[in-house]
Amino acid sequence: MPLMQRLRRVAENAAVLRPRFSSFHALMAALLAFGVALLAVPAGASAKAELKPKIGWGPMKDRKAAKKVQKTAHEVKPQNESENQTIPTKAELKLFYKRSGDPLGTQWMPYGKYVTGHYRGTTDDIIEWAAYKWGLPEDLLRAVAVKESTWDMDQLGDWDGEQFDSFGIFQVRRPYHCCLPFSRASTAFNADYYGAIVRAYYDGKQTWLNDSNIAPENGQKYTAKDLWGSVGAWYSGRWHTEDSELNYVAPIKQIMRDRTWETDPNFDDSQ
Repeated sequence: MPLMQRLRRVAENAAVLRPRFSSFHALMAALLAFGVALLAVPAGASAKAELKPKIGWGPMKDRKAAKKVQKTAHEVKPQNESENQTIPTKAELKLFYKRSGDPLGTQWMPYGKYVTGHYRGTTDDIIEWAAYKWGLPEDLLRAVAVKESTWDMDQLGDWDGEQFDSFGIFQVRRPYHCCLPFSRASTAFNADYYGAIVRAYYDGKQTWLNDSNIAPENGQKYTAKDLWGSVGAWYSGRWHTEDSELNYVAPIKQIMRDRTWETDPNFDDSQ
């Protein structure tokens, strides 16, 4: 789901030359300094949540996932403060479950009943929470959110000539996905929803992709345990298309290599 607004330029990583030490004591001092530097790295800088390849495992409980989050003290997107503290009400979730549970409707999603958005924290914390909950690599989710919105919940995309149709850090798009207003008002719901969709693709639950009227539009046959196919399907609604590979998946891979959320000097909006 392409954005109407161009993402900020990714800063290039400059090579760093490290001096050699001839003295044992100098080397030890450098190692100690390096250790101190490691302690100073912000929480969330190193990936911990990883892909859980087992199919049928079920999502992690909200509270268990929350306990695993390495919380960050600094918010790089202060404009998300309200959305980061908002979770859907019981009435909103009831509406969501009703719409997402209809296998004949456009809102259907196999793991919809597990989506709650019940977490509060910084934007990075929320992304990590969703990664733990759905057994997905946290840096992958960070990179996707960079591509979709530069982590900005105010991001709007997919202009149809009259209105925008995609919202939030993962650009949840209507009418294909449910539900406004909380997909736009809650960062955790937005991330939770994304995790549920991608996990369903990965687990082989979206078998409609192999229907006779859909399959010719795919680049490959839909199969389970294909993480990048799952990521691309969020963008295109199809499996391994040339467009999604070139214009969506490849840039996300580059963002992961660059660690844009850490290295781009323009990424931190609090400065």
